[in-house]
Amino acid sequence: MVHYLIEFRFYGSAKYEIKKLIDEINQKFGLKSKRAIPHITLVGPFSTNDETRLIRDFNQLCSNHSLMGFEVKGFSTFEDSKVVFLDVNPGQEMDEFRWNLAQALEPYCQLNQFDHERRYEFHTTIAMKLSNDKFEGIRKYVERKNSLKFKHKMVRATLVKDQLILREYDFLLRRPLRRELALDRDVYTHTLHLLNAYFEGSYNPGEYVSERIEIPQRSMAENIKSVFRRSKVFVTSDLHLDHENIIKYCKRPFLDAADMNQTLVQNWNNTIGNKDTVYFLGDLAYGKERRSTDYWLKQLNGNVFFIKGNHDESNEIKFYDNFILEYANHKFFLTHRPENVPFDWNDWAICGHNHNNNLRKYPFIDKENKRINISVELTKYKPVDMDYIIKQIN
Repeated sequence: MVHYLIEFRFYGSAKYEIKKLIDEINQKFGLKSKRAIPHITLVGPFSTNDETRLIRDFNQLCSNHSLMGFEVKGFSTFEDSKVVFLDVNPGQEMDEFRWNLAQALEPYCQLNQFDHERRYEFHTTIAMKLSNDKFEGIRKYVERKNSLKFKHKMVRATLVKDQLILREYDFLLRRPLRRELALDRDVYTHTLHLLNAYFEGSYNPGEYVSERIEIPQRSMAENIKSVFRRSKVFVTSDLHLDHENIIKYCKRPFLDAADMNQTLVQNWNNTIGNKDTVYFLGDLAYGKERRSTDYWLKQLNGNVFFIKGNHDESNEIKFYDNFILEYANHKFFLTHRPENVPFDWNDWAICGHNHNNNLRKYPFIDKENKRINISVELTKYKPVDMDYIIKQIN
């Protein structure tokens, strides 16, 4: 059965100090627990048969709240379950947020008993599933330590599915993030800049409310500048639009084919301008219920140079089996399958086809064999600028 969890994950120095404490206790008392992600559980774990509704309700409830504060105020324990934890004193809004989540999910989710109760013990687990001896030892040990006491802000709420991020809501950016954006360092850095602005009193939440997926938002000056920038050259491969099963096969972070199609097309068009050239290395769409390759190509920006993959069919598109691209004093052999690269080719080759199914053999950049795998799973689900590739191989 699939298990879900809604939680807050610590960040910055607080995350570092809590992780250091957990590792210290694990080592001192010989605990074999996995390295924990310091967090506060808000709801769960729970199960449901309606993931679509769960994501919708999670996003909606988060959007009704802003940045929430709380206080960590030292150590405490659950005697019956032998758990040692950091005690958390939530602000009123955080307490209401947790209760609203639980009430919204109750009609169609199988919740734990304590999720049905209005009074809730907010905490961050330090050690759990302990024997009586280790429980007493750890309790006495933390009582002798200087208690961790600090105030913190709940910047993001995280919806977890079987220990992996399904969605994350950013209260500063004022929008939900799919897994790849939740883990994107550039996006997170932008969030921290906004947090600094919040503490300096210059943060305006109205500036960041948007339906656009690409984050961070560009300023008006940057948008104007992008119109006049020189055209660029990009490469990408294996979008597999309309292919529902590719989400499972390649562990793509999408709810369904519609969600995937929308994200991939929007990522492409937010990256590619009409003057840019894209070398697409095959497999644009796939599946019995797929729309045509011609249909999807018309949705995409740029001058697309199409190298045929396994599943591409069209009477209108000019397909190439391969192409030699000369760029920045390098030669690249472009083809869909790596095995199509000529045996005597001594320069770099750019290929797709293998997705993320064998990263040891087909990593993003294989300097030893001069091979580059630009399947979208390895490139944050958007086309890659050839200037970036040149920097990597140099």
